[in-house]
Amino acid sequence: MTDEIKPSEAQEPVKQKSLSQKRKESRLLDALHIYTTPASHADLVFIARELVLCTLPHSDPGNVPVWGRTNGKLTLKIQPGYKKDDKTGKYICIGYPYGTIPRLILIWMITEILRTKSRRLELGHHLSDFLAKIGLSLATGGGVRGDAKRVRQQMERLFRSIISFEYSQSDSGRTGSAWVDMQVAPDGFFWWDEKSPDQAVLWGSWIEVGEKFYQAVLANPYPLDIRVLRHIKNSALGIDLYTILNREAYRARKDGKPRFLAWEWLYVQTGNEYTTEHALDNFRRKALEQIAQILEVHSGLLVTLQKGHRGQKSGLVISNHSTPSIAPTPQAPSELPGSEAAARLASLPPKFALVPPMPQPTTRQLRPATVETFRECYPVLDPYECQRAFDYWQAGLPEDKRAKHYDRAFLGFARKWVFGKA
Repeated sequence: MTDEIKPSEAQEPVKQKSLSQKRKESRLLDALHIYTTPASHADLVFIARELVLCTLPHSDPGNVPVWGRTNGKLTLKIQPGYKKDDKTGKYICIGYPYGTIPRLILIWMITEILRTKSRRLELGHHLSDFLAKIGLSLATGGGVRGDAKRVRQQMERLFRSIISFEYSQSDSGRTGSAWVDMQVAPDGFFWWDEKSPDQAVLWGSWIEVGEKFYQAVLANPYPLDIRVLRHIKNSALGIDLYTILNREAYRARKDGKPRFLAWEWLYVQTGNEYTTEHALDNFRRKALEQIAQILEVHSGLLVTLQKGHRGQKSGLVISNHSTPSIAPTPQAPSELPGSEAAARLASLPPKFALVPPMPQPTTRQLRPATVETFRECYPVLDPYECQRAFDYWQAGLPEDKRAKHYDRAFLGFARKWVFGKA
């Protein structure tokens, strides 16, 4: 039975929703659409494997000669470019690419390389057109804090920088190392004005990526869903975590075993710029906020939290029943072995595999009290959908690690499963 509206209440003027409320509702609707709608051909983009293993800086490294990040045996180094100052005539450091914009630009570049099979990439006659290509807009204006000015600056920093990857290896007491130094775009032409990004110019802007960069892109590209990236585009950490979790979902499903990521490992891989006294705790808190947003739109990702105890590290467990946001097929493999396969992928329209249906509910029934407890805690969620995910997760564990007390373990799993859903 619904409450009746009193006459005095009916006569009250309807309050207009604030702009922030409208944006929040629009974001929730967009998230629901992405979560429930499989990716299309137009949603397919790529990132290079090395840029998943070692990520770009989140904040400006400042005036340092070189910046680097190490993950295991792989080290990423960046050296900034230099240009002549028109006012002083001296050469000045352009600065480092950092934050969300270089990540979005790199993803666009890698996707274009695979699509066109060319080192020359056309940026267009309008800066506004390029902003739209990487998922940004002119809504913030063309001022100092506007997207147009920031994109123009970050493009120049990225294209003129030198990116190096170093690999170390040891065997029988001997050590070896390999490296590759790549200028991202040794040739290019800019003809844009960030103050008038919609203004057309006679000559189009373009870049030509370096041969080593081109070959590195063709070697091992990973597919991503551009809709997920746009949902989290305001956070460099969110973009990094999406690329990592999406790759781990593929590996877990391929190997048939859950994947574990300790917080310390993720901190080194993506967040070692947190330098306060409680750096790891701050990183974990920020990471969980971003993972919640990823789970809003990544329906195939099954992630649980593992607490550290008895010598075990705390971190994330990615179920082997997870599905990457772009599910691989024989026609569009997720991890390509070489340039020939990448060229084949670029020349063929990709086919997408739907997320496999969840199994029928388990023959083991939840106790009525357990179902009632779940519904009291999470009234908008289906306990049996959670149960199917719980059974999926259980099936990926060794026999001796599976729950002895089914209902109690289910409720514990539910507290993690609802993460990003309730």
